[in-house]
Amino acid sequence: MTKLSCTTSGGYRQKVDAQERQVLQSQRDNKIAQQDLADTQNREQASSQKLADEQARLTAAQSDLAQTIKKLQSSKVNNKQRQQEIKQLQELQRQSQQANSASEIAAIEKKIAEAQKRVAALEQANTL
Repeated sequence: MTKLSCTTSGGYRQKVDAQERQVLQSQRDNKIAQQDLADTQNREQASSQKLADEQARLTAAQSDLAQTIKKLQSSKVNNKQRQQEIKQLQELQRQSQQANSASEIAAIEKKIAEAQKRVAALEQANTL
């Protein structure tokens, strides 16, 4: 009898409609949350890849720097300019260990390239 009275008064239908709307809204909310999660995971993956790339660049730069220092230290010519260059390169090596951004890594790479040119010029001058 109560179902019949709810059906005739429309109360039952209103409850069903309200629950259906709630289910549909929950489904929309869930879809949005899933998309947000996917977007976040994509950003995290991109950030991880960028970090790995930067770390690889830094490692390569540090290796180049270590080779340049070793080359200078093994040189037979021992003069003030060579000693000064070694000190500058060792300072650059220390700075490279603290680099933690793409711009800092780029600056280190630039300084290493400049130092390699100076070392090459120094070697050239000493062989003449």
